[in-house]
Amino acid sequence: MSRRVAVLGSTGSIGCQALEVIKKSKELDLFSIVCGSSANALKNQTDKYQPVYAGCVSSGNKLEILKKAVDGADIVLNAIVGSAGLEASLLCQQMKIPLALANKESLVIGSDLLQKHLAAGLVIPVDSEHSTIFRCIQGEAREVKKITLTASGGSLRDTPLDQIYNSPPSDVLTHPTWEMGGRITVDSASMVNKAFEVLEARALFPNIPVDVVVHRSSIVHSFIESADGAWKALMGLPDMKIPIAWALLYPNLPTYSVASENPLDWGDLSFHPMEKKRYPAFYSVIKAGDIGGTAPTAANAADEIAVEAFLKKQIPFGAITEIINEVISGVKTESVEDFNHILHVDSTARENARKAVNRICSQL
Repeated sequence: MSRRVAVLGSTGSIGCQALEVIKKSKELDLFSIVCGSSANALKNQTDKYQPVYAGCVSSGNKLEILKKAVDGADIVLNAIVGSAGLEASLLCQQMKIPLALANKESLVIGSDLLQKHLAAGLVIPVDSEHSTIFRCIQGEAREVKKITLTASGGSLRDTPLDQIYNSPPSDVLTHPTWEMGGRITVDSASMVNKAFEVLEARALFPNIPVDVVVHRSSIVHSFIESADGAWKALMGLPDMKIPIAWALLYPNLPTYSVASENPLDWGDLSFHPMEKKRYPAFYSVIKAGDIGGTAPTAANAADEIAVEAFLKKQIPFGAITEIINEVISGVKTESVEDFNHILHVDSTARENARKAVNRICSQL
């Protein structure tokens, strides 16, 4: 019997690729699709893929639409962008539905609330780095000594240190490896995105130390080190269809070729340390993760507001780190109580970040 899949965030990059994976697979059936506000794109997908249910969150009650989309699904792919994705993940936990997770914020700000689903093994990561770690740990009888995530280094990896603070959006948005949305590309340049991935890895793989190395060619998608010093990794050209297919079919394996390539095309596989002077925002977010509780929520909210201001050319690139630090320091760190508590902290942090943006603007 085919596995029925709900795709939340179907009109985004991950969602679109997931629909292609599902269409090609004999083991998967598309059950439902949901988008945020791209109604025209959703209609085109509905006509092409014929899901049982299709919903646009902006045109109705969000929670009701999500419930209709997941009720009857065997697995849910959560590819919703931003903190809105946490509500969908919590719904999957409440309904005990396996979750293929491509929404970072669910674990960055909401891991404390998803402990039951995590402990039950019902969260399967889709991000390439975490999918790699998940696959490498499967069948590994030895203790895992360490997890090492790989990072491309972002668009400013070769920029002289004294020029980074005032790097313009045109430079920051030119990623050396991928074409991505505005915020994710800026977060890649600052390595905030990679810091969020460290926090995700801590939630998915508790009690295992996590570090990061810069790997410019993006062929090695992360490593694990075993107790005896042996390393395991997953390698290949960047292709999100591979982790998508693996997550949707888990614990079974794809029975068809998702990607095909020649290792001779991979080029150099060098690795470099994460420079603190080049990526100070990375260490700011890691600090928030170390503090725990509501601190990651504050960091995420501050980054979102700061990146938005940078893209509008209101603040320099280097001010993103300053705003994150200021907001983390100014928000009282508490244990996460529930979803509404996270919303309150998120709102307070955003307001504090806007005040910091205004202050910086007035000084320019």
